[in-house]
Amino acid sequence: MYGRGIPRSVSYRKHKPPRLNRRGFFVFASRKKPPSCGVVIRGAKCPGTCEDHVTKIELLSFDQPTHRARIGKMNMGKHVIFLGAGASKGSGYPLANELRLLISSSNEWDKALTEYDTAHSCQGAVRNRGMSFWKSHSTALQLFREGGFSTLDDFCKLAGGFSFGEEINGLRRLVRAALGLFNPEEHFERSEYYGFVQSLFNADLVTLRQDVTVLTYNYDPYLEFLLYRALDKRRKITRKGKGIIADLADESTHENNLNAVTSGFFDPKNRNWVPKGTNRPGFCVLKLHGSICQVTDEVSGFDTLFHQDAQTRAKALFDGKASTVPAPILFPWEIMTGNGFIDESQFSQQHNRQLYSLFRGIWNRAQMEIEVADKISFVGLSMHQFLNDGLKFLFGGKEGKAEIVVANPDNRGFEEPRSPSYWERQPHCSAYAMNELLGNVAAKMIKFGKPPGRAISPKHITVVPDFGTFVKTQMKPCSPIP
Repeated sequence: MYGRGIPRSVSYRKHKPPRLNRRGFFVFASRKKPPSCGVVIRGAKCPGTCEDHVTKIELLSFDQPTHRARIGKMNMGKHVIFLGAGASKGSGYPLANELRLLISSSNEWDKALTEYDTAHSCQGAVRNRGMSFWKSHSTALQLFREGGFSTLDDFCKLAGGFSFGEEINGLRRLVRAALGLFNPEEHFERSEYYGFVQSLFNADLVTLRQDVTVLTYNYDPYLEFLLYRALDKRRKITRKGKGIIADLADESTHENNLNAVTSGFFDPKNRNWVPKGTNRPGFCVLKLHGSICQVTDEVSGFDTLFHQDAQTRAKALFDGKASTVPAPILFPWEIMTGNGFIDESQFSQQHNRQLYSLFRGIWNRAQMEIEVADKISFVGLSMHQFLNDGLKFLFGGKEGKAEIVVANPDNRGFEEPRSPSYWERQPHCSAYAMNELLGNVAAKMIKFGKPPGRAISPKHITVVPDFGTFVKTQMKPCSPIP
């Protein structure tokens, strides 16, 4: 048998139809090895005498083992995208300061619940449940508000060192309720995630791009839900046909794909999608600080958050286990210290030990993706000091050149052609802050970018005004950097 090692993304017209062996390789039926024609397709030579080649179908699975060097052989650059709260703003989720006010102010919480009640004709049922839930966490909220903390991270960092574990878990539950109650699917047309998701699929409309990895600090699971649903629906469509994709889309591969797009929260016990010692090209979403829920959750899974009616969703978020079971959210200082990943004995979620190995795998894979990245983008991200240790871990081994892109509303003033270093004279803008931060955490990385109206410039940053513009202008495949 010959043809072992031929990429699954390539099939040839003039050879006999190949079959797929158990290891996921095409095997040709002919016993005689055909002479090589020397044509290179996606980094691999065609083994036959083909003159014409069929358009390749992207079928590489997430669980196919490969070495880190394979990314370079795919003849494409690696694009790693960081998402902050600004990326979810268009979907209706609050920014950090808005979330702080929402959960710490009785008036703001009451106002939001009343508006929700009215919009969904709940006749006060949601408001009553929500206010009772809020009052049950009054001790933690009083400390948070009267302590004058600017963020949840500030409060939890201080309180975590003085045996306030239950109060911190109470805030995790409040964040889950605040982000989970309002369903972005009710106004999906406003979300910028839809265009983003569409840009992540290959031309075959079934598989996800291998050259992109998404790292998100957001607790909301809307992006993961959209990818999860899109993969599931598109697979169902193809399985009704007679094409090769339907035969290859076996259940275990599909489950690995679902784990990859949900950062392992589809099946936290399954680690097949997380690499061990070698990189695996393939799309994935990595939730660096966790999520308000798993796909199937004892409090609020995807079905509860995005499919159920308003009162059913409110009951799940405010009653029963919602008052005792914390969300799988981790604050920055609970994951990373100045010396690296926190020791398991110091892990805050001792009641859910499997989260430790899951997050360890998430961060290790994120580090490996950054090390091979040719382009690194930061979308809707406002930097603060608690991210520094994590970024030092992620960028500590990054060397060589990489294009840096910053997408944030404060970049609108830099859209017109000006001095290439115009943003450098604005110390409060996001591009300036990111440039300073990367200089500290990635000293061996050589940054470059494209100023508006100018050619690519070393030591610069590509600035984009918003998420929508980023999707339109920055999601094309990038070239690998030698």
